[in-house]
Amino acid sequence: MANVIDSVKGRFHRELVANPVTHGWVLNLYRSGERYPQRVCDYFQSDFAPTQELAAQLRQHAADEDKHVRLFSQALKTLEQPVIEADLGDVFNEVVRSFTPGTFHIMEGDPAEVRRRKLANFLAHAHHLEKRVAQSFAYHMDACERSGKSEIARLVSRTKTDEDRHVQYTRATVFDLLTHREAQAVMDQHRRAEARANLSFSQRQVRAFLAQFAATTPKHRQWLFRICATIMETAGQYV
Repeated sequence: MANVIDSVKGRFHRELVANPVTHGWVLNLYRSGERYPQRVCDYFQSDFAPTQELAAQLRQHAADEDKHVRLFSQALKTLEQPVIEADLGDVFNEVVRSFTPGTFHIMEGDPAEVRRRKLANFLAHAHHLEKRVAQSFAYHMDACERSGKSEIARLVSRTKTDEDRHVQYTRATVFDLLTHREAQAVMDQHRRAEARANLSFSQRQVRAFLAQFAATTPKHRQWLFRICATIMETAGQYV
């Protein structure tokens, strides 16, 4: 099933970039994901990091996300498409959190052990989310290259380079902050949350795309995407 979904997602991205309006739609979704940390209070809480090195990594991660917002805004300008702020419910980060138990919001009064565990949970959350986003960027870069949109492919490539780095340091830091057994359990918990969210988010956005752009999508491709949405919706019950 995973190979089928991957194949359809690749085709979906190729369909999206073929039209500036639908291309702008997905770029706005990406931009909203990168801007998400600016809209919440519990991402990149560097003031509570137990080491200066981790504090610097969190600050750099936050700066990278801000840079990505600018890059996607630039890509939208290149396409002559407007910047549209997505509702929080349509931001992948928020959907992942809806499947995630507990909180990683660090409070001033939290003991050092609680701070460490909350940071570890945030980094595990970020690891799996960034890993998925990097995969989506790879689909999109390929679609852009195939359609001759090399400038946008380069902008997405710059964001993917950062995401790949984020994927590496977040995982390593979870295992630095916790015992190996605790880290494995935390990573697995957030892996399951992200996997469920990915299927939910994907099927929701495919259906939103079809509702908004049915008039410009050939009938046979509409059926393909509806079938994919149904597969993802059904698969979500078993993740």
